[in-house]
Amino acid sequence: MTLDLTFREFLVGWLPTVAAVAVTPPPSPALGHMFLVDLGGVPVPVVTCLFAVLGIGLSRLLARRTEAKLGWPSFIAVTVIMLVVALLWIIESRPSWLYAFVVSIGLGFSGYSLIELFGEQVRSFVTDIFDKARSTIGRKGDDT
Repeated sequence: MTLDLTFREFLVGWLPTVAAVAVTPPPSPALGHMFLVDLGGVPVPVVTCLFAVLGIGLSRLLARRTEAKLGWPSFIAVTVIMLVVALLWIIESRPSWLYAFVVSIGLGFSGYSLIELFGEQVRSFVTDIFDKARSTIGRKGDDT
């Protein structure tokens, strides 16, 4: 069963509803954009950076068993490298607090593995370059 509504009856029912819904509060700023401190003209999200330091610090302590044979200097160096990476990423991209914390935990756990993998790739690249250079030099010596 349908009822015929006039335009006036329609407006009486829907106009107050539309007016109530149309009034929305201003959106709150994202968590990554709160608590900014200017350091040298660069806005730094302090709370997000604290969460990153906390995530890396706690996860590095848990990952310590696998890296015990490296000694404290290597452990501290890897931790500092991961802190620099995480803090620069946070300052550049302004992630939310939870995302920054979770990524920092991942960096803390896999920090040494990541650096070790990168080091192996650089070592392999340099070795390949020197091997190719030696083979090229050796071939030129054979041709003359």
